[in-house]
Amino acid sequence: MAAAVLSAATVALLPPLLLGIGTLWFITPPLGLFAAAAILLRKNALLMVATILVVLAVSIAGVLHPMRLSPSQERKLTATGYFLKGQTFFLRGDYSQALTSYTESEKAGFRHPWVAFQRAYCYNFLGRSQNAYEIFARLMRDTLLGSLETVHINYALSALKSGNYKQGEQAFWQALNYNLQPGYCYYQLGIYYRLRNDQIKAEEMMRKAHRLCYERSETSSILGSIAESRMDYVRAEEFYRRALRENPENIAVHVKLGSLLFRRGRLSDAKQVLLEGVRISEWIPINFRVYAMLLNNLGFVYAEEGQLAKAIPAFKQAIRVDPTFMDSYDNLAYLYIENKRFSDAVIVLRRALEVDPGYSPARRVLDQLLAVPEAGQPQ
Repeated sequence: MAAAVLSAATVALLPPLLLGIGTLWFITPPLGLFAAAAILLRKNALLMVATILVVLAVSIAGVLHPMRLSPSQERKLTATGYFLKGQTFFLRGDYSQALTSYTESEKAGFRHPWVAFQRAYCYNFLGRSQNAYEIFARLMRDTLLGSLETVHINYALSALKSGNYKQGEQAFWQALNYNLQPGYCYYQLGIYYRLRNDQIKAEEMMRKAHRLCYERSETSSILGSIAESRMDYVRAEEFYRRALRENPENIAVHVKLGSLLFRRGRLSDAKQVLLEGVRISEWIPINFRVYAMLLNNLGFVYAEEGQLAKAIPAFKQAIRVDPTFMDSYDNLAYLYIENKRFSDAVIVLRRALEVDPGYSPARRVLDQLLAVPEAGQPQ
């Protein structure tokens, strides 16, 4: 929040300070207050409007107050324009274009720690964690920004994501000592310890995050996965069902719970959970990979029940939803093979290899099928 308010202040104050046009002091500060109000109300659309109005104000002021700009002022004007352009792209969620604009602003001479912060933030969103980490590491030593909560938290996150695990772990623990977003810190440490296969610490961190009401459904889901890895299936089911009570729209939990119940031989319960996930997915924004996994698991259940007429469409729909989820091709092909529909299996496997020519499981089964004369013939 502090970082966002500082961003609004930067947008409001930079134009009159850099350009020396007195009229702007009566225009951009009120727009800065408007932007701050939009931040507090969590209205990104209003924040973008405020930024655009600042750009228009600078343009109009330049027309109403024509002046001969010195080379230094021209560079400052160019730099300010790139920065405001970057802010607009950032608010639209176009982090690639925002990063380009911020970089151009620095090249034009606007070398301020806040521009570096915005660049690092974009790097984080774009998955370029090492670039983000290097910038945040420098900003941590900056007297203006180093003490800000958002700088500290993003430094810790970029450190973990870039493979600087020791620095990231220490930074999150230091953030906890400062009481900076403790729920978030516990959650990220839980993810980190789980990846390091320290399930005891991971469970402890997730329990603390859950107690602080941070992403309660997701933390319950992860606790369920930890319990399942210990083969404590009763406890795992309890966590998964708690996760669904906390957020019925968490489709990934429908996938996990349905899979667990299927492996425990509870086909009816598994089908009920998976069908509920399918029903909910029809009216919420979905992650296509997770939805494909849901349909794939539902196809498994139908196949186990002998309902071929329902299993095949489920697998086919999973392929349509996410053509890169290769498990659905495998399962549909094996279902065809079990029912001696060899030519259909060949079609499915060839389609899989069109998507991923290097997918060896499909290549191996396809070669075996083509060695059988009747495999290539229609049934």
